[in-house]
Amino acid sequence: MIPYTTFEGDIFSLGFLHFKVWGTLAALGIAASSFLIIKTAQKKNLNMKKTYNLILLVIFSGIIGSRIGWILTESRNLAFLDYFALWRGGMIWSSGLLLSLISSYIYLKKNKLDILKYLDVFAIAVPLGHAIARIGCYLIGDHIGKLTNVPWAISLNGSTHPVVLYEIILLLSIFLVLYNLKDKNLEKGSLFAIYLLSYSLGRFVIDFFRTDPLYYGLTIAQYFCIIMFLTMIIFVSLRKLRKYKKI
Repeated sequence: MIPYTTFEGDIFSLGFLHFKVWGTLAALGIAASSFLIIKTAQKKNLNMKKTYNLILLVIFSGIIGSRIGWILTESRNLAFLDYFALWRGGMIWSSGLLLSLISSYIYLKKNKLDILKYLDVFAIAVPLGHAIARIGCYLIGDHIGKLTNVPWAISLNGSTHPVVLYEIILLLSIFLVLYNLKDKNLEKGSLFAIYLLSYSLGRFVIDFFRTDPLYYGLTIAQYFCIIMFLTMIIFVSLRKLRKYKKI
């Protein structure tokens, strides 16, 4: 079993300063992703003013979308003001990703920018930031796995699958693959497709080891992963078909 303890009260202190563990890691993840996006965008000669605007748009739409998803599916008996209490937790990645993609598409289309080129740049960095935020989830004992006796189990409400560690490994693997492919002469949109295909497939499998509520046998995240995976398969197929017709 992996030795495991969580932060008491989900807080760590530096002298008289007190920080929420997950919030701090999430902020670090956003900072790391933003830094990598800026460096990659500069190297790809993208419009930096538009890139900065897009980073802010993705951050805010991601937070709003994640919170809306949680309110619609997870919240129970909350007072109105509690819906805005982000510091207490309560966010769903899939709805945040969806709103970020919608808002990014609208912004890029409105400004007549190369949508796939920008999505590729963001796709490289997002898994890194997501992985860092998930480290925060792991440190506070968030997301409980199913009971198990595997040697790498952790003690969290019993001997359970370390589902957050599984996702961290998945995200870091995706990041390393995309980072090593970023300077290859790939077709536009390839990195974006690889990111969504690999994450949706990996997350779909990981959710079988989680204890999230099931709806007709699957979690909400798994249904989202199915839609995302099939959408990207259609996207890749259509691009291949167009390329074939041009030959």
